[in-house]
Amino acid sequence: MRIAFSPLTRADFPLLASWLALPHVRAWWLDPEPTVAAVEAHYGDVVDGADPMRACVIRLDDAPVGLIQAYRHTDEPDWDRTVGVPDVAGVDYLIGPAEHRGKGVGSAAIRAFALLVLDSYPDVTGVVAVPLAANRASCRALEKAGFRHLESRELATDDPADAGISAIYLLSRPG
Repeated sequence: MRIAFSPLTRADFPLLASWLALPHVRAWWLDPEPTVAAVEAHYGDVVDGADPMRACVIRLDDAPVGLIQAYRHTDEPDWDRTVGVPDVAGVDYLIGPAEHRGKGVGSAAIRAFALLVLDSYPDVTGVVAVPLAANRASCRALEKAGFRHLESRELATDDPADAGISAIYLLSRPG
């Protein structure tokens, strides 16, 4: 299994919209809507470099299989306060095609990308991921990727994707 990452481009928007429409993705990833126009509205500034978030297509043996994105929590101060883990970057991810779920692709991609994030952001002490605790597949992928569960709690946020108990995971900078 060879995992690689390519920067998200507008050419990827139709594929990303199709992944966002899949039931196993839609259950947990509510924003943006699964349309190309909504993906453009959400990620246009990212691909143009106007938003500091980094978004990449996950590639398995050169085939696109998912999305992974990272951002410094200091660039998202409300989220930073809500999560409450200082000096970290955040990571979000999805695996699109159902045939790639449950086979270690997610955990391998999360681990590899988190290490790239730590290399790219020397000012952060770790990488945090915050799935809903009910999303057991995501929690297991994080644990397999070496993330440590810090706590589970309800987050004070208006984002419907965060409604319920969230699990806060941390991969600390090695050393």
